[in-house]
Amino acid sequence: MLQIQEFSLAPGTLKTYLSTLANFDKWLKGREVNDENISHYLSYLYDRGRSPKYAKGVLSAIKWRGFSRDLPNPCGRLCKSAIHSFMRQGIGRGRGQVDGLKWEDVEKLLSLATQEQTMYGWRDAGLISVMSDALLRPSEAVAVDVDHIDFLANTLYIPRSKTDQTGKGATQYLGPQTLEHVRVWMEKGKIKSGPLFRQIHKTYLYARKERIGSHMIALIIKKRAKAAGIEGRFSGHSLRVGAAQSLATNQATLVEMQHAGRWSSPEMPAHYSRKVSASQGAVARLRYAQ
Repeated sequence: MLQIQEFSLAPGTLKTYLSTLANFDKWLKGREVNDENISHYLSYLYDRGRSPKYAKGVLSAIKWRGFSRDLPNPCGRLCKSAIHSFMRQGIGRGRGQVDGLKWEDVEKLLSLATQEQTMYGWRDAGLISVMSDALLRPSEAVAVDVDHIDFLANTLYIPRSKTDQTGKGATQYLGPQTLEHVRVWMEKGKIKSGPLFRQIHKTYLYARKERIGSHMIALIIKKRAKAAGIEGRFSGHSLRVGAAQSLATNQATLVEMQHAGRWSSPEMPAHYSRKVSASQGAVARLRYAQ
């Protein structure tokens, strides 16, 4: 039963859950997983300065493990009260939202990458273009295969994602410039099938068979942003966040943003675009419009 539940989770989520549960079990020291002990653990986490996001992740991991073992959710009244207090009093904790790389930022990154005329530049240009157009998460970008791209239809097929654990799949649009970057990378890397975004041999500078990892994607984005002189706190999600912000700037509705990013609810695109929405709100338009 546990193996089935593990398979139903994204690899990154499973890794996070297992790590979170290992910390919880270490703290428990063999005590029962019940409402009272979970509430005490949340208090312990609060005293150690952990963020509300981490606390919510702990509850999700505990609930997942119980479900995988066909056990009832151990979180009851005490636990719910503790997490509500945690959310209320822990506001501002955590590193917060990463900075987004908007469409105009992406153009700067692409210009510098292609000017290099190197294997790294061609690969990174293709990677950055695809992630920005399709609002890809790092885990989704890592999983892209050559046959997922339809050059005639200008689309990318995503077999599975964080919000699509059953594998229904999704199709995203890729612009002509993005497809050209992909074509160049495939030609230079001599890639005809299999993984699209691959590691590069450091000495002989050819495309290897191995996929790049999510951590490598974050490093690429940070490196390219720094080279372009763009300051901020960037991660593997910065292209996704920036694309959402660009959509908001260009008057996309929350529903359109939700569909573009394949979010299960409008909560996340609204969160990513809140600063843009404020600058385009009623006061900005009606009181200060020129």
